[in-house]
Amino acid sequence: MRRIKEREKHYVVMNQDGEVFSGILGGQFQYSDDWSKAKPLPLSNTTMLMTEPKNELIKEEDLV
Repeated sequence: MRRIKEREKHYVVMNQDGEVFSGILGGQFQYSDDWSKAKPLPLSNTTMLMTEPKNELIKEEDLV
């Protein structure tokens, strides 16, 4: 029997203005006030985003 690997938990990064991380453009983090554009990321991929002051992580499962 094969074990199915559970998907790593993903998080949405929210900035101090209530906008969500939506990608990178020209090497700059992009944020949107349209939460449907949020890019859920595994915790290991949020390190650089979390260096910005007052950014917060929200579990993807808490958004549904």
